Amino acid sequence: MLFTWLRTRRRRKLLADPFPHWWTGHLTRNVAHYSLLPGPLQARVRDAARVIIAEKRWHGREGLFVTEEMKVTVAVQAALLLLGGDHGYFKHVRDIVVFPTEFRTPVQADGWEDDRLSEVPLAGRAVDRGPVLLAWDEVLPEGRNPPGGQNVVIHEFAHQLDFDEWLTVDGPDLGDAALEARWRPAFTAHFERHRRDVASGLRNPLFTPHAADDEYEFFANASESFYCRPALLRRRYPELYQLLAAYYRVDPVVWFGAGR
Repeated sequence: MLFTWLRTRRRRKLLADPFPHWWTGHLTRNVAHYSLLPGPLQARVRDAARVIIAEKRWHGREGLFVTEEMKVTVAVQAALLLLGGDHGYFKHVRDIVVFPTEFRTPVQADGWEDDRLSEVPLAGRAVDRGPVLLAWDEVLPEGRNPPGGQNVVIHEFAHQLDFDEWLTVDGPDLGDAALEARWRPAFTAHFERHRRDVASGLRNPLFTPHAADDEYEFFANASESFYCRPALLRRRYPELYQLLAAYYRVDPVVWFGAGR
């Protein structure tokens, strides 16, 4: 199709230009994952980030001006999810909205109008076939400290992959029938276990209480743990780690070393 050909041509032209050298400082300061990656994956994450920056519309809210540093910091963290495949570069995400701090959004039942806002302040939100909303004061410290275990960018863009590919409902195409058959039962079983633990007041260093809300939140939270605390996830939930590694086609334990 003509549109696909034009898009591919535009991306090829974009990536033929040198990576902006002044962006490298943003990478090394703000995205700790980047320095952990081997050279070929660093190149891949830079390319994916450039496509995300170029193809999305960026908006600041509450007086925030979205700088190049902010775009690079967000895009590189989102691009970690694309190291094993481009997944259409989050094709249904046309807008990325950055707030200076936690925000409250219009509620869906009110048609997303501004006269009624959600009661709970949010650090991030992903809208199905809509924007990703992020709080910059969460994005920056979490990008600099992966072992902290939380990453709002990874979380919200994992939701977008779930929306696009029906991961929670049907499971992904892993190229392995045995792994595909295990996906839904494994995630459902571990979600139900986590929900019981939360109801009993038990805390888990890998899954937040919010991950007990539904399987969509559990998958997004598991993706955060996969990228930020991979060794701990592999030790405690080896089946989940194996399935996520098959889906994302990376092995973050290698990046961090076995201790984290």
